[in-house]
Amino acid sequence: MNSPAKPIVERVSVSDLAALIESTIREALGVIRPGAASLAGDADLAQEADLDSAEVMDLVMEIEDRLDLSIPVETMAQAHTINELCAGIVQLKRNIT
Repeated sequence: MNSPAKPIVERVSVSDLAALIESTIREALGVIRPGAASLAGDADLAQEADLDSAEVMDLVMEIEDRLDLSIPVETMAQAHTINELCAGIVQLKRNIT
């Protein structure tokens, strides 16, 4: 009898998961603010991407839809850069499984 498939986060390394999440963040960012997807990972999202609060919420919803998860407000409040947001979501995904 076959055992159930493991969730994808259990089948990929942390670095592969981080790359997938970063790519997803950049795609979502490109939808909200075209051109911002190429920002450096350590660039301040609000300042460098020139996101207002409504656009930040749009970004969160876009990421949530693409990754099929809910991002807590604390994660967003603590993440000022793409790298920080990626690290927060990686931690979230790893804790879900």
